[in-house]
Amino acid sequence: MLRVYLDQNKWVDLARAAAGHPRGGQFADALTLARAGVAAGTVSFPLDMYRYWETSKRRDDRSRDDVVDTMLELSNQHTMALPFPLLDREIDLALKRRFGRPEHPRQVQEFGIGIRHIGEGRLDWPELDLSALPDGGVSLAPGLSSRLSELINQSAEEALLRAGPDAYRASGFAHSDSDHAERFVEFENKVAATIATNRLTGDAIDVAVRATDFGDIRPAVTIALGRIGMTYQEFMDGITVGELISFIDDIPTRYVTNAMRSAKHRQTQQKWEPNDFADVVALPVPAVYCDVLVTEKQWVHRMRQGKVDRRYNTKLLANTADLVDVLVAASAT
Repeated sequence: MLRVYLDQNKWVDLARAAAGHPRGGQFADALTLARAGVAAGTVSFPLDMYRYWETSKRRDDRSRDDVVDTMLELSNQHTMALPFPLLDREIDLALKRRFGRPEHPRQVQEFGIGIRHIGEGRLDWPELDLSALPDGGVSLAPGLSSRLSELINQSAEEALLRAGPDAYRASGFAHSDSDHAERFVEFENKVAATIATNRLTGDAIDVAVRATDFGDIRPAVTIALGRIGMTYQEFMDGITVGELISFIDDIPTRYVTNAMRSAKHRQTQQKWEPNDFADVVALPVPAVYCDVLVTEKQWVHRMRQGKVDRRYNTKLLANTADLVDVLVAASAT
C-alpha cells in the first residue's frame, strides 16, 4: 500500500477540487486518482495529530467541513503514531546498532486506525452501553453490537475532526493558549544568534544544530540508556564528537528534523515563523515512514538539500497536482 502524507495546505487543495472551487480545478485529476486508489485499497492517506490540530484551528465552519469531508473520504481514518514513541524506538535501535543492546527494542505500530491509535490508549473514549436494553442486548443479531460500536467510534472520530476553535474553547481549551510555536521561534532565533556570533558556516552549522537537538532529546536518550544499564555520563565519556553526530543522525526522525533546521539556518534571509513549528514537528515522521510526502516548497527544497529523499526512499512533492504521476505509477504496479 502506497502511504501518502499531505500537509495541511495540500488537503485544502484536494478539498477545493472536491467542492468545485475555481482554485481546485488544477487538482481535480489528482483527486480522482486518489479516490480510485483508496477505493482499490492500494493507496492510503494517513492523518496525524497535527492534521487534527491544524484543521481544528480553521474558523470558518463551511471551509473546515469541506476539508474534513475530504480527509474522511481519503484517509478512511488511517492515522500515524506520534513522534515521541517512534523516537523511543529509534533511539533503542540506534543504541543496539552501537552497543548490541537492548535485546528487545521498544515496538511501535507506525500506522493504525483513528485518533485512539495516535493517543495510544490515553484517551477517554465512548463505549457502547447496552445496559439500557431490557435484555442487556442479548437479543441483538450476531455482529450487530460490534457494528454499533464501530459506528460510535466513527462518529466520535468525525466529531473530533470537525470541531472548530469555538467548540474547543467551550470545552475549556483555546488554541491561543498554546505558546509552543512562539517558544520554538524564540529558541531557533537564539540558535541563529549563536551561529552568527561565532561566524559558523558549512558543517559547523550542522554540528551546532545537532548539538542543540541532542539537548532536546536528552531525557529520552537517558531513559533509553537506563534500559541497557548505562548512565548518560558513561555514554558521553565514551563517545567522540564525531561519533555523537553519527549517533544523532542514526535516529531517523531526528535526522530529518535537523536537516530541515540546518538548511533553514543556512538561509538567514528567511526568518523563523510560528508556522514553522508545526512543520518541524510533523513532517519528519512521514518523511521517514511514508512513501510520498506532499508539503510546501521550502521544506521539499530543504529536505532534498539534506538528501532525506534518498536516505529514506521518500518521494517529496511540492505541488499537489504532481500526485497524478505518482498515483498512475502506483496503479500500474
